[in-house]
Amino acid sequence: MAKQFYFDKFEKRKPYSAIPDNPFRTLLFQFFGVITIVLGVAYLNWRWYYSLNPDAMWFAIPLVAAESLSFISTVLVVINFWSYKDAEKTSPVHYLSEIEDLQGRDDRPVKIDVFIATYNEDVELVRLSIKDAKRMRYPFADVEIKIHVLDDGRRDGRDPTKENMKQVAEEEGVEYKIREHNKGYKAGNLKNALDHTTGDLFAILDADTRPFPDFLGNTTGYFRRWKVAWVQTPQWFYDTSEAEKLSDTIINRFKLSNKKLICVINFVFGKIKVNEDIFGNDPRLFYDVILRKRNYYNAAFCCGAGSIHRREAIMNLAVKDFAGEIKKTEEGLVTRHTNNASIDAQKKKLLLEQEIIPFKFHASEDIYTSIMLHADKENGWESIQHPDIECKMLSTQDLDSWIKQHQRYAAGSLDIAFRDNPIFKNGLSAGQKISYFTTIWSYFAPLWILVFLLSPIIFFFTLSLPVKAFSFDFFKYFLPFQIMNTVTIMLGCWGISTKRGDQYYISSFWFMLMALLSVLRGKEVKFNVTPKGKRFTKNIQHILPHLIIIGATLTGITYNAILLAMGHHPTASGFAANAFWCIFNIISLSIMVRAAYWKPL
Repeated sequence: MAKQFYFDKFEKRKPYSAIPDNPFRTLLFQFFGVITIVLGVAYLNWRWYYSLNPDAMWFAIPLVAAESLSFISTVLVVINFWSYKDAEKTSPVHYLSEIEDLQGRDDRPVKIDVFIATYNEDVELVRLSIKDAKRMRYPFADVEIKIHVLDDGRRDGRDPTKENMKQVAEEEGVEYKIREHNKGYKAGNLKNALDHTTGDLFAILDADTRPFPDFLGNTTGYFRRWKVAWVQTPQWFYDTSEAEKLSDTIINRFKLSNKKLICVINFVFGKIKVNEDIFGNDPRLFYDVILRKRNYYNAAFCCGAGSIHRREAIMNLAVKDFAGEIKKTEEGLVTRHTNNASIDAQKKKLLLEQEIIPFKFHASEDIYTSIMLHADKENGWESIQHPDIECKMLSTQDLDSWIKQHQRYAAGSLDIAFRDNPIFKNGLSAGQKISYFTTIWSYFAPLWILVFLLSPIIFFFTLSLPVKAFSFDFFKYFLPFQIMNTVTIMLGCWGISTKRGDQYYISSFWFMLMALLSVLRGKEVKFNVTPKGKRFTKNIQHILPHLIIIGATLTGITYNAILLAMGHHPTASGFAANAFWCIFNIISLSIMVRAAYWKPL
């Protein structure tokens, strides 16, 4: 009997369709985007030169600085969202001559490898991915497609306490590969696979990545463009939490049994839906808008699972890095006036010991390798974000796993920023530099989000205003900018709800701040494998800062309301503006608190 999983009930879910490109809508977005930037500049000009409260500059300067940093994000979003540029879809490739210059070699059908990377996931879950990979169809029978399970957990039967991944691979008739160490994490696992395979193209799947039958048929055609190094497909999590009726949630949480009370609750709250995608896992905004629109700049980066690669591009980069290390060593020896014999000896030693590494050994090996390939000016490698969903995956099902996964993303990107910042990377175009910088810049958000969260609290307990007054002038500059910014984002994300993403953008401030501090301290970024399935863990450490801020905010509102009622409050407009601001903050922070204690009905 097949093993039962929590996601079995979602098997019949169908993926969403990609947003259709519309030139008129793009022009409208560009128009509103430019107006938004102009209004934002006007607002900040007024804020810096005319609005600062001279009696509270200690408060006014940090707030306007945070607004300025946040505005940089707005500008970067407009640039990133500027336009779609989907690549032309063509039929799947058959012969090697279709994807590269044979240079006198005999032609033959292409060879494709499919890598399923695993570490400690349930072997029966991996079996599902293997079975779906085997169901992939390709129109040419003579094209060799090999499926390889890359087991970095060494579950080959040697340890009786572990599940036997090798046995599953053998039962399914696919290749099984392991190595005796975990150097380089997933990148090292892929390197080992490339060392022992010969496919001209190779697809990367995670343990829970289940490709649809036409995955290869819909993606290999792009490689007719000989400079395409990889194609990334959207990752679709088909197990995200379903919307629940608020009435059911209330009845379930409080274990209500009174029939009359239940009827009243159903009548009042029955039509309100809550908890849809409670963990903010839906990646549609990222893949269908952010990454897809980076095709315009040839800056769509690889996200690992659900991607297909040209071996030639990856190996070319590895050889260049290898040669660069040899050259760097030689130059260092020459600088130290080492004799020629010693230089030759050191070079030979390095040639024997140095490894050729296809993917960067890094916790964020996918984006780092993408940067290096895009920066290869000699080859001019291209990338493509494919618009249509070609596989399904599992999402994180508890807050602790979600935070650890996203904290790794944040720390990995920030580590790249300090180690090898794409802004200063030779070989990248201006559009590519801005696109990669946009990703990195988003992880500096806690620097201004924390200011936005604390500012109303500071006002409530000090009664100091960061602006001279919340006057007509303030709203005259602020409201048009905010309204236009909202319309611009709506046009750029056409049909995709950004509500949950906006909430998690604010609510993620604490773990992103911890990631930033960790990287600044020089702490190594580790590759933590994301657990599959629901784990019941203590989440108080993740939401304690949120609870403190929410508590301080509500206390401040209560204190100021009492002052206002007693006629002792210096500025009723200041109280009203900050109270409204706080409602937005509390709603955003509460999503993570709700996620910490959420259990499906």
